[in-house]
Amino acid sequence: MLLDNLPHTATAKVRTRALDSLGGPKDTFAIVFSDRACWQQPASSREIMQAKQRDIAITDKVYFAADPELDERHVLVIDGITYSVRDVAHPDASSGLGVLYRVMVLQEDYAA
Repeated sequence: MLLDNLPHTATAKVRTRALDSLGGPKDTFAIVFSDRACWQQPASSREIMQAKQRDIAITDKVYFAADPELDERHVLVIDGITYSVRDVAHPDASSGLGVLYRVMVLQEDYAA
């Protein structure tokens, strides 16, 4: 069953904003979880347009078997590629395989 063998693994990090020694903003990241099974796919053109109508830019979607409890403060690293979480995790029963949690993300080096 696919839910038992999701093809990718993700590391989630939470972004914390601090001030550097000159008083400027500096982002630091703490690991929330690592090596969690997931399934990363490109977002469909329909999903991209729906997100754009809400002023959210996305490139991909990531499915988890359990709620990953992620929000816009988090980044995911999957296969060496970093993605910014653009929306909170939502249950998605449309997969036909049971309930998966879908997170919409933006590839960080994506040039729009």
